[in-house]
Amino acid sequence: EFPGAAQALAAAGADILLVPSCTDSLAGYWRVRIGAMARALETQCFVVQSPTVGAAPWSAVVDVNVGAAGIFAPPDLGMPADGIVALGALDTPGWTYADLDLDALAELRRNGAVRGPVHWGEQPGTAVIPLRLS
Repeated sequence: EFPGAAQALAAAGADILLVPSCTDSLAGYWRVRIGAMARALETQCFVVQSPTVGAAPWSAVVDVNVGAAGIFAPPDLGMPADGIVALGALDTPGWTYADLDLDALAELRRNGAVRGPVHWGEQPGTAVIPLRLS
């Protein structure tokens, strides 16, 4: 939900962004998931969404947590067409995992169809340094 923070992390060299979340509605879960998928596209990083799920008696504010873990990639060269690498079941505790190919990510950044991060500095109002392709 915070594109500037994600762009700064990617510009600093991050390949994987970790997105913990705690939402108490289906709308909240989708807001975080759509944001995570957008950050994967925008930053050309893998994004791992890790929510709390189920009852949370330790919190009076968010007493029930809604969500599903997910691992997302930019939908481009060598990655899943829908950007979904792995997806857990909604409101089900457990592990969601995948092997992430950082070499394939580097190739996507060099030769993918969309190379947005390379041109961040050319966008009006952008204060983030462009992604390094090393």
